[in-house]
Amino acid sequence: MRKIMCLVLTVICLLALAGCGGGTKNAEAPVQKQSAEKVLRVGIDADYPPFGYYQEATKTFIGYDVELIQGVARKMGYSKVEFVDLEFNNLLPSLQDGQVDAVISCMTITDERKKAVDFTEPYLISSNVVIGSSDTKVNNADAMKDKRIASEVGSVHAKQAKQYSQNVIACSNAEEALKLVLEKKADFAIMDNNTARFFITNFYNGKLTVMAELPDDKNNRIGIAVAKGNKELADKLNAGLRDYMQTADYFHMKNTYFGKPNA
Repeated sequence: MRKIMCLVLTVICLLALAGCGGGTKNAEAPVQKQSAEKVLRVGIDADYPPFGYYQEATKTFIGYDVELIQGVARKMGYSKVEFVDLEFNNLLPSLQDGQVDAVISCMTITDERKKAVDFTEPYLISSNVVIGSSDTKVNNADAMKDKRIASEVGSVHAKQAKQYSQNVIACSNAEEALKLVLEKKADFAIMDNNTARFFITNFYNGKLTVMAELPDDKNNRIGIAVAKGNKELADKLNAGLRDYMQTADYFHMKNTYFGKPNA
């Protein structure tokens, strides 16, 4: 499965780079030569396609979040993005202890997280969905009541799952959660809509399905996190986001990962 996934993600990444007029095949953001490298250290959970994934064969980070922060870093004048691969639960602590400058990993902006860190303006709006077997005959979130629900540990999905059942299965990533549903070891899984559709389209078509959106959960703002009080970096990231998200490169990249929006 992981070898197939890596191949799929590599093809997606190459398509995105081709549309951008080429690019590096590593984690660096190319800019003009400078007397000293200006490095942006970014924490990421590189096990969450299509947002971030690490390909062992090429020693390369790939994914939507990866390309987004590289594009933003170029606009900010950085010569290199250095990724630090961490488990999702350890991303925010890595900001607090100074291990990284910023965190990007499909992270939903929540009031609880804002107590510990600051966020940029949202760079993506999504929703959270319920995944079930394709032979499931229900189409609403209430079907999860008292059932076995798989979700990623440390994510907002784990808390959402507990609203429906006490039988919540902690998973290290979205792929593990989906696999448990496929193997009938869990009844449902909760995750980000973009991630769910990527996996189902590429690996589980006809086997798993998006059963329902979580009610009152259709405006999930996803942002880049910085250390609490680091307004200077947050402002620079916001400016970089605004600039990069107006470029043709950005729209091509976004369409490559998520498809063109409906006309």
